[in-house]
Amino acid sequence: MKATFAGGCFWCMQLPFQQVEGVVSAVSGYTGGTTKNPTYREVSSGRTGHLEAVQVTYDPETVSYETLLSVFWTQIDPTDDAGQFADKGSQYRTAIFFHDEEQKRLAEESKKALDDSGKFSQSVATMILPYAPFYPAEEYHQNYAVKKPREYGRYKKYSGREAFIERTWHTDKKVIVYSTPQCHNCNEIKAYLREKKVAFEEIDLTENEEARDLLIEKTGHIGAPVVQIGDEFIFGFDREKMEVLLQK
Repeated sequence: MKATFAGGCFWCMQLPFQQVEGVVSAVSGYTGGTTKNPTYREVSSGRTGHLEAVQVTYDPETVSYETLLSVFWTQIDPTDDAGQFADKGSQYRTAIFFHDEEQKRLAEESKKALDDSGKFSQSVATMILPYAPFYPAEEYHQNYAVKKPREYGRYKKYSGREAFIERTWHTDKKVIVYSTPQCHNCNEIKAYLREKKVAFEEIDLTENEEARDLLIEKTGHIGAPVVQIGDEFIFGFDREKMEVLLQK
């Protein structure tokens, strides 16, 4: 099944959905406008009517649409009707595009529940709209967080999104496992994190030069495993240190 969400810059929306068990794929793209096959430049002009969005393909036997809605809400400022964080303009407005009447019902219920919760002093501005043609964005924009982790991290931080999420939703710290295909300890770390029910991202160092450069800068090592918890980097499987950082 498919679900489509617009949450501002799609760089920051793709990865959270990809990390959800049961999600088959999450594709960055454009939807809600009138121009066929728009380019990033055209959408950025604000004249095509499109919103930056992510289209999620998921297995409903493994993950529910309600869970995807929860992921969506906790990545955005739902009260901002002018864009998201540092990005302003119609292309950055938030919306849920429903694919059927059941998705519409669930989206409306979740929006009302958030409004009624009193979490925000302003009303939820996120639109709930019928599905419109979705056009995948250029390859450069796909999996941006994995391809360019340093730039992605800077953007998410300095746009204001990261601090807002931490302040508003009290999400767990970002956890990344930097691995290689033959790394035995990497598998032990991943098993440990799953046992603790800690969501994590995995980056293969053999395929990501920027990640290798980042680790050399932060740890002085280029081997695996390295675990990043928040802004801290741990070389090797140090269970005690991981537990301390996860509990902070």
